[in-house]
Amino acid sequence: MVTLSAGVLVLAAAGTSAAQSNPVDRTIDAFATRNPTTSALVQRIDTNAPITVASWRPETALAPASTMKIITSAAALLTVGPDFRFTTRLESGRDARGPGGVVSGPAYLIGAGDPMLATRSYSRQSLDGLGTSLDDLARDVREQGVKRITGGVVVDETLFDRKRMGPRWKSSYRYECPPLSGIATNQNRANGGSNVSSPTIAAGRRMVAALRRAGVRVSGGVRTGQDVPGGDVIGQVRSERIERVLDFMNARSDNFTAEILTKDVGAYAAGRGTTAAGTREAEDLLRRRGILTASDDFVDGSGLSHSNRVSASTLVGVLRDAEADPSWGDALVGSLPRGGEGTLIRRLKGPAVRKRVRAKTGYINGVASLAGTVTSRSGARYAFAFLMNTSDISGAQKAMDRAVTLLATGRADGVTG
Repeated sequence: MVTLSAGVLVLAAAGTSAAQSNPVDRTIDAFATRNPTTSALVQRIDTNAPITVASWRPETALAPASTMKIITSAAALLTVGPDFRFTTRLESGRDARGPGGVVSGPAYLIGAGDPMLATRSYSRQSLDGLGTSLDDLARDVREQGVKRITGGVVVDETLFDRKRMGPRWKSSYRYECPPLSGIATNQNRANGGSNVSSPTIAAGRRMVAALRRAGVRVSGGVRTGQDVPGGDVIGQVRSERIERVLDFMNARSDNFTAEILTKDVGAYAAGRGTTAAGTREAEDLLRRRGILTASDDFVDGSGLSHSNRVSASTLVGVLRDAEADPSWGDALVGSLPRGGEGTLIRRLKGPAVRKRVRAKTGYINGVASLAGTVTSRSGARYAFAFLMNTSDISGAQKAMDRAVTLLATGRADGVTG
């Protein structure tokens, strides 16, 4: 098979014809011929070198929608590792702890960029029970002997910048993703489901309520500020491992978690808790691994922005590296839903495919995408990525699902490249 001069179709390796009868390729070809703003790549990865069994403009970077979260997951895992836990602290001022369990002056609530910090009720209702409990933090304060705080709570969000939305977002995206901050409680949602007006004040008030439930008296108000050097830690709480955070994020395609983790990558890798620093670090990580293509451009961590550009080759490269290195890759691949689960609840449900695939969906206006791994009946392993920038969302999803089902049933196992 040859490469067409327009660069629209590359099958297997140049100069081969083994893929001419490959139904996976024909499925993608049939859709992409009508919708050429497509980037697709399928590789068998259970061999010494990956074997391309189907592709269409694989290095053309397009809007990825929520398959961008695969990049974000990889960046987070490569930055801090799958066992990393966020630690949110409450500190006193310097020499502020006095006799009788009294903290004279304020307590400082210091954000660690934990996207899961929450009340127990919100954790149960909205975070699959994975929330980092404010009540546990308050109980730790009480167990360390603190009975009273005289100066209220100062909330420190300075790990991140104070930009509440991602770059190049439509204003309506505030409904898709609550305001971003270095300390967020209940994903910065108010009790009625709307967004909080001030993430820091909301966090401080929820902290005060938790302290009072734990038996710690708090007088004084809540305000935004920065902790003072030399204070004592009077309580702390650790999140679930980041591996579990990714399970939640990718199953639900949670935009808020993805954007917070992007700023975390910037903060923990480069000391700058900004979206720009996080996406730049993600690009650098992939560049150093030889994965990034020239036209890739990461703008945010969730895929909400239509300005993101990612190629099928890049996504498959990340998945291929994840399969090759279980130390971080198992957490990434394992966080992707199986057929009939999470955002795939209505897709890839057939018995021939549902337990063989793990994949991340993507959808925004004019974009449908799917990327993940699949194991055929004979045990052949594939990594795939389909980015289809088209108005025919239903047709794109049907073509993707048919291609993955064909892979699962072994219809491409005979392609040798």
